[in-house]
Amino acid sequence: MFQYFKACRVDSWLGWVFSFGLGSVLFDLAPFERGVIVFIAFSLVTASVFVLNQYFDRELDRKNKVKSCLPVASGRITPRKALIFSSSLAILGLTLVFIVDLHLSPLFLIYLGLWTAYSAPPFKLKAVPVADFIVSGLGAGLLPFFMGLGVTHHLSANASSIILAVTPLILIHSGCHIIQAVGDYEADSKTEINTSAVRYGKKKGVIVAWFMLLTAVLSPFVYSAFGLFSYKHLLLFFILLPLSIPVAVRYADLLKDPSTRSVVNLQKIARKYGTIAIAVVWAYTLFVKIAGF
Repeated sequence: MFQYFKACRVDSWLGWVFSFGLGSVLFDLAPFERGVIVFIAFSLVTASVFVLNQYFDRELDRKNKVKSCLPVASGRITPRKALIFSSSLAILGLTLVFIVDLHLSPLFLIYLGLWTAYSAPPFKLKAVPVADFIVSGLGAGLLPFFMGLGVTHHLSANASSIILAVTPLILIHSGCHIIQAVGDYEADSKTEINTSAVRYGKKKGVIVAWFMLLTAVLSPFVYSAFGLFSYKHLLLFFILLPLSIPVAVRYADLLKDPSTRSVVNLQKIARKYGTIAIAVVWAYTLFVKIAGF
């Protein structure tokens, strides 16, 4: 059972959980029981996506130093069992959505379809330059946010407010995808998987990702300058500043040496401090919503 849990790669989609969680509390709060069930459905469908990706990428992952230990690539889970497991997770997640809130089912189906097209032929969008990180931004940032927003029945919220909220999420997930592609550069180039990093080079990829991430981090300050975001909430970002310093140092190392090792080092430190930052931002948003601050 541990191998099946490991195949879900939960630590790789914590940022997706944040997008869902932010959408579920930013404009309104859903009933607790309903929110929990939809979140479980979201987690099951997301896990199925990651298992499916390993099924289609198993040969490529075997040639990747970092991913060769994954359950499907290493042979600890057979391809047939991985496909059955992925399908079971998706069916269970969709069933929960159909029972709890049928109106959310189109979003879940689009989410599942987009990520299937990302991994599976004939589309295999992960091997299409530019489309690869755009899909990641939409699939990990925008759609989870809307799924969380749907839990509160506020999909018809002010369009400009939604755009302001999801733009940084899309930029963050797109930038992180590019960094991951830089880490997979050697394996992808050997097997002729034409990602954005392979097509345009590792150095350019790291720079573009840096621009996206920096834009996302600065967006609250830009919003405040134009009167779109209250200045009183900027205190949160100064509280988070110490957590960003170790990540920034690792990113500087990546700019100097855009290698797989540098990417792995950056991802480790980002998960460590990023998880704390995600929890703080979500908790603060929830507190503001409850207290009416």
